[in-house]
Amino acid sequence: MLNFISPHLAINYFLLALATIVGALQFVAVRHRLIGLSLFIGRAREPIWGYLLAGTLIVGAFAWFFAATPEVFVPGLAGAELVLLFGAAAICALAFTLLVSSILHWVQHRETSDQKTAGRLRHEAVSWQQLRGTLYLPEDTGKPRAAICALPSPSEGTLSLHPLVAALIEEGFIVLAMDWGPQEEIRYPAVLGLLPSAVAYLTRRDEVNPERIGVLGVDLGGDLAIRSAGTDEQIVAVLALAPFLDRANTQPGLSILKEMSYLEALRWARFRERGKLVAELAALNHISKLDSRPLLLVYGDRDGIVPAERACATLGEETARRRLTSLPGENHLSLPDSPATSALVACWFRENL
Repeated sequence: MLNFISPHLAINYFLLALATIVGALQFVAVRHRLIGLSLFIGRAREPIWGYLLAGTLIVGAFAWFFAATPEVFVPGLAGAELVLLFGAAAICALAFTLLVSSILHWVQHRETSDQKTAGRLRHEAVSWQQLRGTLYLPEDTGKPRAAICALPSPSEGTLSLHPLVAALIEEGFIVLAMDWGPQEEIRYPAVLGLLPSAVAYLTRRDEVNPERIGVLGVDLGGDLAIRSAGTDEQIVAVLALAPFLDRANTQPGLSILKEMSYLEALRWARFRERGKLVAELAALNHISKLDSRPLLLVYGDRDGIVPAERACATLGEETARRRLTSLPGENHLSLPDSPATSALVACWFRENL
């Protein structure tokens, strides 16, 4: 029979364990940059604030406990009662951390999305054959321009391309941001028609120079960009941001919490076709089919889904040396939003398209 002595004592032990475990989780989150466990990472520039929060929770919990629980110095709870209270506190602490972290991350993501929509570019909706998307147009000069088909990650949507589109428009490129459509409809071989439809649409436009069409792909969009370019010589240049290249790279394990909250990770994992599509697209096998056409693969050096070193191993040393670059301080999801990425993408297409 369990004997908790008094409700006051049991509750105080529970709260002590809860606060200290949450604090310990914050140390782990800061040390390993786990956004999915953090109540601070992603909302502060310096990790010192995360360590300070963790230390405050732990030290503060013990200070409060001994001040508010004088009966702790007399015979109290036995081992069974403490195990039960501490076990329940651990479960509650983990659930609390994951939930609050998810909420904070969602709020921050929503604020970022609102900022993306603030800058309005000249654009028009496109619906043609299989193609759905948005065409962004720079200032009209009366001369045909180079055009870029931009394919986002299926889990992010075309809004995530806005910083990249803005940089490319500033360089004078026409950009066609493409929509994958509902995830349940993303299937092989149907997806192989996306980029050919986009290229065919662009070649029909008077503003586009049909001999200067490039492709920009993000995440799984990068795999599809490489695959399509390997079989379509109308595509002159390809830039892929953090493509998977290999099915094994679509199973990141707990390192996915470096990129997103726990609830977002669950949603990300529900797209079960991702790994199958990567295998069917076989982008790695189509890199050699590009021959001398320009190709650049870009990864963040903190990518928690496809680490740059794993991408290098997948490509092979020689191909990685010629075709791959790594951006410091960026991860898988932050790469399309990064000003450094936008500058790199605009400069690379200016030189190669």
